Amino acid sequence: MKRIASIVLLAGLLAAAAGCHRRPLVDMEGLVAIKVTIDLDTVCNIKSNIYNDQIAKPNTESDMLRVFLYDHKTHQQVAQTFISENSYDQAGHQVFTGYMNINYGTFDFLIYNFDTPNTLIKGENNEDEIEAYTSSMSQTVAQAFASANTGINENSLISYQPDHLMVAQEQNYYIAPHTDIVTMETTAHTCINTYYIQIHVEGMQYVAGCSAVISGLYSGNKFGRNPGTPVNLGERIADPATAVYFNLEKSTDKNIAGENKDVLCALFNTFGKIEDISSDLYVTFNAVDTEGNQIKKEVSLDVVFRSADALERHWLLLDETWIIEDPNPHPVGGGGFQPVVDDWDEQHGEIEL
Repeated sequence: MKRIASIVLLAGLLAAAAGCHRRPLVDMEGLVAIKVTIDLDTVCNIKSNIYNDQIAKPNTESDMLRVFLYDHKTHQQVAQTFISENSYDQAGHQVFTGYMNINYGTFDFLIYNFDTPNTLIKGENNEDEIEAYTSSMSQTVAQAFASANTGINENSLISYQPDHLMVAQEQNYYIAPHTDIVTMETTAHTCINTYYIQIHVEGMQYVAGCSAVISGLYSGNKFGRNPGTPVNLGERIADPATAVYFNLEKSTDKNIAGENKDVLCALFNTFGKIEDISSDLYVTFNAVDTEGNQIKKEVSLDVVFRSADALERHWLLLDETWIIEDPNPHPVGGGGFQPVVDDWDEQHGEIEL
């Protein structure tokens, strides 16, 4: 009986084997390899035009890219994936590689780094509506920088500065029917500007800390639009305009004449300066001295932003000196009771006991 059961089982296995054929674990007909090179070579204050090499640069390293596939006609999202395997080429560029299941057709690719705590993304389902933006800070910050000169009040939009967003686009990209893996290669550039700002300071020893806001800046970027513009410029959002908040640090500038070369400076990121804004373009510094007093200084940036340094190198070098007074000066005499002890005089005489 056991022998009959074994024969039946063996016959079943042979029949099943005859009905099977070997298939690859990966279907090459639906696989596209993606290779993305991050190119930051021309980004001012990151890879080129470094004014002050003593301060830390904003982070531009990525851990993961998000890949969107859009229908070329409707601009609606068709598929998405994430790629994280990366290395560096001989030129020092970060290079990401990964795969996506695509049979064939004409598509728009949109790729960006998916590890930006401050740069937020919305509208992903439509290529024309996907937008990068940053969240706004509390009203307390706006109140601290409120001024009639700059137009900032407690209801003003003050945003965190954005992280660098590396974007790659391939429009109207045709993938032919294929039996082997097809490779799509592209290059990503940042759609964020990094500026360097500094102001000469006299009395730096009395400064405990300093922050600033710059008004008249774009508040976001619809980076899926205008793919033909230089370096993935997209369509930047001017309404509403925003001010960007950042902290400054103490440093020195050897190019300043005289013995005192102390400066307060910062590298800050922005979606860009609104081109037609002039009178509302201000930087407001808010320092705290060693006694805890707040000291505010406002500087118009109209002239500075029109300089060659600002236009070509993104340097905002303020041509003035901010004097920080001693918050606890020593008394130098005057009214009131001031006890004084003179030197002892010698007196000679006789004392009767």
